[in-house]
Amino acid sequence: MRLIIFVVLLFTSLSIAQEKLDMEVYIKNNNMEKGYRTLKTTFSDSLIFKSKYKDSNYSLDYVLRYYYATAIDLDCNGNELISMSGLVFPIESAKPDEIVEEVIALIGNMYYGRKEDKDFKRKIQKN
Repeated sequence: MRLIIFVVLLFTSLSIAQEKLDMEVYIKNNNMEKGYRTLKTTFSDSLIFKSKYKDSNYSLDYVLRYYYATAIDLDCNGNELISMSGLVFPIESAKPDEIVEEVIALIGNMYYGRKEDKDFKRKIQKN
């Protein structure tokens, strides 16, 4: 009996650990069950996403995590965006700033992403 409980606890803790994202979202979208998107990337260092987005005062990761409800999962097998509904979009770009631009373009074409994209672009134009 103890062995069974141990095995169940072990698998539970492993599944929880696998779901932990490296860079979690700041804002979730309450219109969907999951509430956020996930950018899976081959980069292993989070500092690579700390460079500034274009000529703004925002870092690349902040733009995705705050304005586009997108978590960043580092050190993955490939670059891809997973939507709130679970659809997977491969990312063609290789540089962090280009990846973020591609992700923003993809999200801007999504149902819930249109408003996020419009709000962010309006915010950037003000600054």
